[in-house]
Amino acid sequence: MKNKFINLSAWAPLYLIFMLAACHGDGKKTESKQPAASAANTDSLTNRDMTTVSTEAYVSGIIGRREAIEKQLPGINADAAASLYTSLALYLDTALTGITANEHEWVDEYVNFYSEAKGKADPPAKVQQRINLLATAGIEPWEIGEGYTELRTVPAFYTGLFRASLPVDYGAYLQLRADEDTVLYSADAGLIIPFKLIGKRALNWEKFLDTYPGSIFAGTARELYEGYCEDYLLGEDNTPSFENYEDLTSLIPENKTEYILFVQQHGNTKTAGIVKQFLDKVTTAKTYNELRQQLRTAIMAVYAGEISLLPVQPEFRQEQMEPLTKAVYDTVPGEISIGDGITANIDRSVDSVMYFQQDNNIYCMAIFTNQGRSGGAPVSGWVDVWAFKKSGDRWQTVSYLLNAGGGGMYGNSGYFNKLVKVGNHTTGIVVSGGITHMGSSVSWDDLIVFKDEKLAPVMNIVTNDAYDGGSGMQKCRINKWWLQPGAQQENYDVVIIPGSCIGVGTLPLGRITVPYKNGHYSIPGELQDRGI
Repeated sequence: MKNKFINLSAWAPLYLIFMLAACHGDGKKTESKQPAASAANTDSLTNRDMTTVSTEAYVSGIIGRREAIEKQLPGINADAAASLYTSLALYLDTALTGITANEHEWVDEYVNFYSEAKGKADPPAKVQQRINLLATAGIEPWEIGEGYTELRTVPAFYTGLFRASLPVDYGAYLQLRADEDTVLYSADAGLIIPFKLIGKRALNWEKFLDTYPGSIFAGTARELYEGYCEDYLLGEDNTPSFENYEDLTSLIPENKTEYILFVQQHGNTKTAGIVKQFLDKVTTAKTYNELRQQLRTAIMAVYAGEISLLPVQPEFRQEQMEPLTKAVYDTVPGEISIGDGITANIDRSVDSVMYFQQDNNIYCMAIFTNQGRSGGAPVSGWVDVWAFKKSGDRWQTVSYLLNAGGGGMYGNSGYFNKLVKVGNHTTGIVVSGGITHMGSSVSWDDLIVFKDEKLAPVMNIVTNDAYDGGSGMQKCRINKWWLQPGAQQENYDVVIIPGSCIGVGTLPLGRITVPYKNGHYSIPGELQDRGI
């Protein structure tokens, strides 16, 4: 499946904690009295090195599971079918990883098998035998550009097997992905399909998100939607929508015509609203980078709830902040302990400065990074958050939070991620941190809220947790999250989609909703465990 906009970190194929608790379609859980389906269980791979399993064994496992599911599907209810799909998809992700490792020699050379005379790949007989073997399991080699080939399931693998048995949102999602994957989207830093079709893809995902807002696939659908919108309007490096990035009047005439027609034909859609903003900002933005940032903000505001930023306030920049922060920073240590009695000087700098409006007031949010200069291995960095308010013709500090979040190892301070709407009168600041150490790679988000002119930490969640022991990815879990309005309360709920990322994309395994209560979000402990 198309994975250009999907986080490709990898995760363990056996992370089934939330799988059976998944909510489907509109997010309402339906009761099922049918026994749990077991045709595609993944127990056979528990605690086994994927490279010790032969390709033939994987192929046999796929065929056996597929045949068992075909026998169970008649008369099965949608939730039970969804469990079968999830279990099979987990096995497929693991199997494809193992098969790719087993077959990498000819896969790496596949691009060289192309025959000009035949107009297609003409591999040696031994390689063709391996391709034929994989075809029996619905797996094919797929050239993705720049001389690379990957092994993937054929586009209709799941839709052809499950047909109308799945919940409606599952069926709609898988059909969209299957349709898209019949052609290569981009390669060599350039788009292959026409801009018009990219706009159509954005509309398709807008319709999906509006029709199935409670879908378990909403997180992935949002990423696809946002990626298509940006590509539609900006293109890629080798297929840009501008003839010259330095000149915003150089919007390619064919693209401009396409965008104008799009607004005329789809004027009542969210995507058309973004296109209209783009056309307006092309005439007002001073630089391409400014235009791109404004466009991304507009795109992310549609479903991700990001805050629309105000222009830079020229009278209050970093140099004006310094005397306001100095009084505090002069009172805190300038060194950090990195273990065994060793200390390192702290390097502090401004990471991001943003201006926004809340409750009819103008505020500035500044993110300062702090990191140990020596870059030692222990945790040695963090992020501070400052809030300033414009009062008349002057600015003043209204709140600050030292060591607000982020962090990592080797001097990593973390970084500002985004501003999000947490409520009608509450802004959220998301900062991210991460660790990469001895095969493990973990990242996390911290959410700090700004309400009533006070900053407070309210949430920490691990977003990725992967481990590569040297023989390939052995585990990879991912937690996608966003905020959505809750029932009759000021602060929004946090929606979390735990998933597997052992394959080329992400496989959602459940949906968790956490309300704001007693000043914070109570994230389940297993979604906060960094493991190292």
